[in-house]
Amino acid sequence: MIEPIIPHPFLGAPFGVAEALAAGIPARRLRQLDLEAPFHAVRAARDTVGPLVELCHAYAIRAGGGEFFSHVTAARLWGVPLPRQLERRRAIDVSVFRPVNPPQAAGVIGHQISRSVPLRVVAGLPVAPPVETWLQLGAVLGRDDLIIAADGMVRRKRPLATLDELRIAVSSAYRRPGLRVLRAALTEARAGTDSPRETLTRLIITRAGLPEPVVHFTVHNNHGDFVGTPDLFYPKYRIALEYEGDGHRTDIQTFNDDIERAELFQEAGCRYVRITRDHVNIPHRLVSRVRNVLIQRGWNP
Repeated sequence: MIEPIIPHPFLGAPFGVAEALAAGIPARRLRQLDLEAPFHAVRAARDTVGPLVELCHAYAIRAGGGEFFSHVTAARLWGVPLPRQLERRRAIDVSVFRPVNPPQAAGVIGHQISRSVPLRVVAGLPVAPPVETWLQLGAVLGRDDLIIAADGMVRRKRPLATLDELRIAVSSAYRRPGLRVLRAALTEARAGTDSPRETLTRLIITRAGLPEPVVHFTVHNNHGDFVGTPDLFYPKYRIALEYEGDGHRTDIQTFNDDIERAELFQEAGCRYVRITRDHVNIPHRLVSRVRNVLIQRGWNP
């Protein structure tokens, strides 16, 4: 027997099994190999549910009342930097507020949240707000990854929160998993960063006992003209530290801009230090470079 073609609105998007059956689609058709089940009671065309947003929308079809996305899943939806293994994780975090029981399903990590907070909407999905999301990460991440996540929250472009908001939330938190590490991470979080590697550069430098550079300090020359805002800067010693990812090497326009940028800093009396992934991956090399430049510019260890 030729199975009927699944009609609109079941083409091109995940759909609920109950809805398809009510529309007259035979149950055996929903078991054919051209369909997959991203979650129980949900079907989609095979290999079409890829990115996290699509996966969450697929789950939303079967979600119960009051369910929302939280923890690692919320952080990914907000664009907060996370360790690679969590960025690639297929399972999604779904929460409910007490006393509702957390969801239990394959591919779902269910959570029950004690304190109700106003939810936000991201890509049409109910999501824990940014500050609450960072607090939830305290149960999942170690100190350095929490610092990177916090920096990502209070980043220079389109920040999701402020450091004060994170501090207030931590100070008012009670018996929350990971609270101690959240407090410790906040002492080293800084606003205005652009990337996790920039954060790691700062942490390596300061933990080696070197002075802490200022994040995105606005530099002017002797005439008062704007020169730039390097990733990290030592105002007293006029040292600019710039982390350069692969794009600075492979994109010709960025490469040329970097040459002119370095010249502008040098003309303004600054020492311009370019830092790459290799330097961050071998911390003692990075520390040695920065220490030597600091000493050359008058720092007394």
